[in-house]
Amino acid sequence: MTFSPAEALLFVALVVTSGCVVTMYRKLGELSRTGRNYRLALNDSAAALAEARDAVALLNDDSRVLLGELCVRIGQAENLLGRIERAERRHAAPLPHAGDPT
Repeated sequence: MTFSPAEALLFVALVVTSGCVVTMYRKLGELSRTGRNYRLALNDSAAALAEARDAVALLNDDSRVLLGELCVRIGQAENLLGRIERAERRHAAPLPHAGDPT
């Protein structure tokens, strides 16, 4: 069996083309894996952001409750301070001594 120069050239072109196809197939597989990794990373980021949003919302709610309780306690403290000051004024009046005529 003899090959003409044209057939030899076509055979070489077929081998080169097959090599290029195999190389491209490998690169497409690698690109697919990379895309999958990016997609997983984006999904993880979205989940982390959703958890952070929920945590901030919970923190806001807890802060609102804490602020309300703090306002109540401040009011109670101011009321108690007023009672203490009134009691001090009542007891600060000079008491009659045993030897003083009244």
